[in-house]
Amino acid sequence: MDFKIGIVEWAFPFPGPYGLKIAADMGIEGMELDFGDYETGFKLSNPVIQKAYLECGREYGVEFPSIALNALNAHGMRNERDTYDGMIAVETIYRGVQAAADMGIPIVQVPSFDDGAIKSEEDFWNTCEKVRLACDLAKRHGIVIAFENVLSAKESLRMIREVGCDNLKIFYDSQNYHLEKGYSQQEILSELKDHICQIHIKDGFNQTISSALLGKGDTGFYKTVQLIKASHCATWLLLENYYNQKPLSLLNADAFSLLEEDIRTVRRAFA
Repeated sequence: MDFKIGIVEWAFPFPGPYGLKIAADMGIEGMELDFGDYETGFKLSNPVIQKAYLECGREYGVEFPSIALNALNAHGMRNERDTYDGMIAVETIYRGVQAAADMGIPIVQVPSFDDGAIKSEEDFWNTCEKVRLACDLAKRHGIVIAFENVLSAKESLRMIREVGCDNLKIFYDSQNYHLEKGYSQQEILSELKDHICQIHIKDGFNQTISSALLGKGDTGFYKTVQLIKASHCATWLLLENYYNQKPLSLLNADAFSLLEEDIRTVRRAFA
């Protein structure tokens, strides 16, 4: 199985359509796009912006393996439909799935962090309801919905059962489970491998997000790599270290140098 190296747009030091040229020059094969914020009108709902990304993607040979509805972290799916945030979450899902369909993007990521973090049974059921809505909308277009959160493996499998849609998958992250819950990254991966569709790759230590280059944190990065290689659970490996933000930016003022080092690490590890 051949792995592909990508990056998430919100971690790339030069986001936007022209940034795809720089990404391609660095050997990056794909970019997970950020759908945009509710407060600024969801940038990827705009046909002009969609066209700009698609044209640059074709010109520079960069794929779009997924689109993330990161607005759901500010207006969480855990909120009731008739609340302010709940209504925005529903709108985000409707418009985000449509944007993916318009752009031919096969996977829509629906995250649950910050305001969307699942902390109670009520949060769980409200989230399930909206994930089911996303799956129903996406199925019409042959699109997969991938949820990302820090539920335990048992609760993640429970969510899959309760949503009950065959186009629902999991977006695995190589640091978040250890960072937020102290879970073993490797145990989570082993239990969920059959349901994972794409992977965010980052590292860190001392309970700080994206605070180490790959393999230099406390998440057991290389053990996770071996499990990914053995299970063949995903093709796309999407870098999510924040190279132009502290604390990583303290290592080198040139964010692209840090990114290049992580790309070399991934190539060696997954060779």
